[in-house]
Amino acid sequence: MGSPTKPVEAGEGLVWSEEFDAPGSPSTLWKRMEGAGGWGNEELQNYTASDENSYVADGILHIVARKAPSVDASGTSSDYTSARLMTYAAFRYGRIEARIAVPAASGLWSAFWMLGTFSTPEASWPGVGELDLMEYVDQARDLNNGVVGAKRDGSAWSRVESHPNPAGWSGDWHVYAVEWTADSVTYSVDDQTLGVIRKADLESDQLWSFDNPAHIIMNIAVGGRWPDPRIADELLPADYLVDYVRVYDSEVHEVPESWLPPPAD
Repeated sequence: MGSPTKPVEAGEGLVWSEEFDAPGSPSTLWKRMEGAGGWGNEELQNYTASDENSYVADGILHIVARKAPSVDASGTSSDYTSARLMTYAAFRYGRIEARIAVPAASGLWSAFWMLGTFSTPEASWPGVGELDLMEYVDQARDLNNGVVGAKRDGSAWSRVESHPNPAGWSGDWHVYAVEWTADSVTYSVDDQTLGVIRKADLESDQLWSFDNPAHIIMNIAVGGRWPDPRIADELLPADYLVDYVRVYDSEVHEVPESWLPPPAD
């Protein structure tokens, strides 16, 4: 992995935030990733840059999955549209948190996660590292979080935990966070620790893939390998709501656009 750029800001306390104060399209802190084609998971949606799928109103970011036929720039058609937003900045270590309310419907896959920069032509997933702060599918009864890293042979290893809630996690606001250091990744919801993944606990064939600056990503997928294949069209459009995203005690890196994760990852 190539050396990261010099941090534009690094220190204690709040070093980066998005409060969604300006109505309309998401701010220039975010790249709206675009395209259909499955996104490596056989997903059914076309991610668009339209305000129909991502917009800010009354201090809240809306990421909206819709039943809406569309065709992406490559000519690939889809019966659904949605949005996938990624920070242009990348972050290394610290506390990353967001206050989010997710929808519930069969076939939906909501996520708040981080993916490492692609800082060399040889960089690829899973070697760049993936931190999953929150993933929900379908009725959002199980909160899933964890990491994905690379083994010495280049294949993926993962450590994922599932936290059930019979009443469901959807509809209500929750603060999802990760405390990320050079030696551990600690997940929490509403300041309650859910689990810790430690570098010292890795197996001999597993590499610690989490020293790379990483971008924050928020999205709703429709369909794919994990959710129920029966899409609840009658519950669409469905809104994933974000009150704020905040980063503390972290390095904040400005990276060239060529380092941004490609659409397949």
